[in-house]
Amino acid sequence: MRSSFISLFSLVLILAQLPVFVLAQDGSKPIQLEDEYVYGRNRGPKMGYIEPEVFEPLSDPLYRAGYKNYRSVGVTGEVEKMNAMDRTKELNTILACADGWFWPFSRTSRKNEPDGLEIEILNAIAKKHNWNVAMMWVNMSTRFGPGAPGGAYDQSINRGRCDIVLGLTITGDDDHQMNRGDLVFTAPFMSTGFVLVTQGPARGAKSLDDIKKLGVKVGLPAYSPMSDYAQEHAIPNETFFQNYRVVDALIKRQVDAGMIWSGAISQAKLDRPEAEFEMADGYVPVPEMRWDSAWVVKRREIDFKKFIDDAFAEMLKSGEIKRIVERYGMPFYPPVSTR
Repeated sequence: MRSSFISLFSLVLILAQLPVFVLAQDGSKPIQLEDEYVYGRNRGPKMGYIEPEVFEPLSDPLYRAGYKNYRSVGVTGEVEKMNAMDRTKELNTILACADGWFWPFSRTSRKNEPDGLEIEILNAIAKKHNWNVAMMWVNMSTRFGPGAPGGAYDQSINRGRCDIVLGLTITGDDDHQMNRGDLVFTAPFMSTGFVLVTQGPARGAKSLDDIKKLGVKVGLPAYSPMSDYAQEHAIPNETFFQNYRVVDALIKRQVDAGMIWSGAISQAKLDRPEAEFEMADGYVPVPEMRWDSAWVVKRREIDFKKFIDDAFAEMLKSGEIKRIVERYGMPFYPPVSTR
């Protein structure tokens, strides 16, 4: 009985690796079904296009009921008193906090959707040591910033509910938020910025100078650093509310060029597959419109910070972080700083 089961199981494994065919309606020629890939996840062969099931926070009752402001792993007694590095080794788990909806960096997954590129980076770090990752979801978009009283840091790392917070951008204006909880940034692992996308008559332009020569208006998110930059450098522009409105304007042909945050490229490819615009070939954000991405740890956790910094350095050198980022349809830019 056991040998029969093993043989059947082996047969299933073999069949699962073979291409799937469906007879055409006239019965003449089999149609080979294409594998469906959603941000690097192979879902197996499907007939026709199936829109990915993406978590939408505004209509999700669990999300609207509030964030999970508690750890998924219990920490009590002596373990709670340990430093972060010893606690991680004792639990075989990295305790982390991230925003529940910060695509493509992190999100609470639904039905096997990808977790976000920063969650994948953290999981890759943990896997190399045979550790797990325990996530706690917090709202990073608090009114006065994550470091404000009652903000994300107060609800998470300052209460000892996690040892690291994901999803931070080093702008230079937010360092004052770190003092209250005695927090510090890790070394950066990538950088993001505003990138040029073009279509139609603007296609082929590789810089904002090219756009100015063409006399084409650039769509920009209003009240953003990019709109201020455009005004200062006399770049013809039209502003729209937030990045996704710029994307809509491009699709409606209201503009043929846009400057949008590099993270929005991933969301646009997911939500608006009909879009024809492309990122300008080889475009790199101008220094004033480019910022490093990093995580936050407690200042006293020197060993834990070094562990994360060393992991980033290794993954940047091997290209592992670049591969993860680009799998989410987002351009990868190396860190600007080595802090």
